[in-house]
Amino acid sequence: MKEYDSVESLLAAEESRGIHIECSTAVSEQVREVVRQRYGQRRCAFMLCDELGFERESVRSYLMMFARIAGRGRAAVEKAIAHFGLVEHAKRKLQDCPKAERTLVDIARVSLAEPEVCFCERPLFDLGAQARRAVLTWMAERVEHGTIFITTAEPLREALLMPGSAFWYEDGRFIAAEVAEDDGSDDAVKMGDVFLGDEVRVCKIPAKTESATLLLDPKDIDFVESMNKANYVSVRGNLYQTTLTMDDLENELVRFGFFRCHRSYIVNVQKVSKVERYTRNSFNLTLNDACESSIPLAKGRADELRVKFGW
Repeated sequence: MKEYDSVESLLAAEESRGIHIECSTAVSEQVREVVRQRYGQRRCAFMLCDELGFERESVRSYLMMFARIAGRGRAAVEKAIAHFGLVEHAKRKLQDCPKAERTLVDIARVSLAEPEVCFCERPLFDLGAQARRAVLTWMAERVEHGTIFITTAEPLREALLMPGSAFWYEDGRFIAAEVAEDDGSDDAVKMGDVFLGDEVRVCKIPAKTESATLLLDPKDIDFVESMNKANYVSVRGNLYQTTLTMDDLENELVRFGFFRCHRSYIVNVQKVSKVERYTRNSFNLTLNDACESSIPLAKGRADELRVKFGW
């Protein structure tokens, strides 16, 4: 597992791939300052969670102002408004925009700069499935043009959706999310394995709250997530920690229609409403759960999913 003990060493080793970090606000500020110093001579764009100002401007006039700074014309603004789904809100004042809409406006703003380096805090924060797709496809397009993306304060699940490498911060270290694919040498359930027979077997997945142990029915589980050395089960938008390993969970849940879509994720295939490909190596599963969750699909498992379920 790759680890780095400073922002500088992380950027030096991984910048060409793009870096996405699950971390606190304080660590995000440290990363931002190092980015400013390291890339100060390049064309940079920054999107920060606490940005305010220009609140009386409309969405269109705000973007026009930054387009002029970037040397872009009105056509570029209208293209950004259309791409990020802001057409119906173009005349709305920024002070009247809800958080998700304001996030899209700020991403549209940085897109106008066509930056070489782009730093964003929580670029997918509180966005619905369609809005996430707009942001991720824009990022994928810019990566093809050489843009380096560095994002922070994003949950690991969303960091894994973005082009590049995902990390989390813990005890002064930046730790890489494990994304290596199985090589076929372990005992995990493989593509051809199916549940045979008519035996009746009760299956409950134990999970903890502060005061009780829950016994969860597999049909109620949307997905399982491994993050920061712990495993969580998602039910109706809530995460509950479980002591079971990912391999144990996979072995228990596979006969209920679950699929190990990523080293760190097991998804209830019945809950998948959309499969999307953002880049050559970036796939996404959108669920029809309470949060329209986006779950990463590892490149090496996309064909397996298609074959196994006949998609």
